[in-house]
Amino acid sequence: MFKNGKLTFKNENAKTVSTHKKRVWNVLIVDDEPDIHDVTKLAMAGFEFEKKKCRFISAYSAKEAKEILETTPNIALALVDVVMETDNAGLDLVTYIRNELENHLIRVILRTGQPGQAPEEKVIYDYDINDYKAKSELTTQKLYTSILTSLRTYRDMLAIEKNRQGLKKIISASSSIEKISSLKVFLSAVLEQLASLLYLTDYDTGEHVPSFMAAILDDKCIQIAGSGRFEHVTDTIFQEEENAHIRPLVMQARESGEEIYKDGYYVLYRPSILDYNGFVLFMEVDELDYMDKDLIRLFFEKSTTAYENAALADELEESQREIIFTISEIAEQRSNETGQHVKRVALYSQLLAEAYGLSTLETKNIFVAAPMHDIGKMAIPDYVLKKPGKLDPDEMEIMKTHASVGHDMLKSSKRNILKMSAIIAEEHHEKYDGSGYPKGLKGEDINIYARIVALADVFDALGSRRVYKDKWEIDDILEFIQNEKGKHFDPRIVDLFFENIDAILRIHLENRD
Repeated sequence: MFKNGKLTFKNENAKTVSTHKKRVWNVLIVDDEPDIHDVTKLAMAGFEFEKKKCRFISAYSAKEAKEILETTPNIALALVDVVMETDNAGLDLVTYIRNELENHLIRVILRTGQPGQAPEEKVIYDYDINDYKAKSELTTQKLYTSILTSLRTYRDMLAIEKNRQGLKKIISASSSIEKISSLKVFLSAVLEQLASLLYLTDYDTGEHVPSFMAAILDDKCIQIAGSGRFEHVTDTIFQEEENAHIRPLVMQARESGEEIYKDGYYVLYRPSILDYNGFVLFMEVDELDYMDKDLIRLFFEKSTTAYENAALADELEESQREIIFTISEIAEQRSNETGQHVKRVALYSQLLAEAYGLSTLETKNIFVAAPMHDIGKMAIPDYVLKKPGKLDPDEMEIMKTHASVGHDMLKSSKRNILKMSAIIAEEHHEKYDGSGYPKGLKGEDINIYARIVALADVFDALGSRRVYKDKWEIDDILEFIQNEKGKHFDPRIVDLFFENIDAILRIHLENRD
């Protein structure tokens, strides 16, 4: 079992206990004659389909049947008498099932002792039923055949519905795959879909076969996807005695390099190109044929490859982020500013971008791009950049060039983050009223990324000591920002800034120099 994030096992010799529930097909008998209930149950006493027996539920009127149908889920088949409390009680019940309950999965077999009162041709045409039998012709063999074909149809229709719902989940999840976390959601949905395709679903509860996919690192397990009782699995779940059989099967599969199918459990293992020892897929199943196994192997191979690709992409993205932050810190240190400044500006910008309503991807990218706002300062000579006093007009013109220089350094990149960085570097000194530099852009002609970073940068710069100025008090900074609303800063961003001032100040305190 898994304990404290590690694979452990209490008793290697413990007897394996199957966790499969006893499953049945729910069959509703609706008839006002008690003898019909008794005869039906007696005739079908030994019936079994897909290793599941029938659980017969009795209703002695259409009214009673309605109550049962409203409270009992997953009734697969209803054997309904036509004439009960009224001449058309059975037909009215069918209409209720299909139209009011909107249940089109349950199979309905009408049975009547008075065929002439409800002509077969008219009934089959007018009502959504699956079979129509006179009670006199229902021998044990014919009843057996009718129930078997109905349950098989119910199983197939339920599988189609499960597949439809599963495909909707997959389509929904696939649109948000950006990194490992969203890939896990996607793979869990695919794992559930796989269970439906293989008929590995509990038709009584709707639960999928217990299964999970995980990455193995030495004796640790990192959950990737799960279904059934492993859908929301955590490390502590594997401390339960009922899961004591998992570790030896996983270890056997890893050591042999082959799939394991034993005592109703199917285990696949695959080495990994990452730092993991490999990946494991565990499923609790009664039986699998070679076609099922081929489909599972295909899913496992493609899923683990997708996970590796996403992990490598995450690692590459993290590396890019670290490089950008490092370069940004070098630029800031040239002007005797700290790396915490670029981090704070990144965090303020991310918060404001989210509050503004930018997309998740834009919000994530601005966190990485914002630190590059002053990258052009690397080209400014020290006598200007590190001057302890106020710059003269000529020196100020030199300083202003850092915006255009920063843009030119980054503009050729095809990477979205660096494209955003180039825009921010060039426009973060533009002002909303058009009095900024280098282009004198005005209002919404200034890119939203630059408008956000402009406020974040000024707020943090005023609250930090520089070679050319002392640190401002917070109240003075906030008053300045409010006064510059519509002049230096975008009015909407100023409003968002003050709406989120508690979070802004928390970032400031938690990331002090």
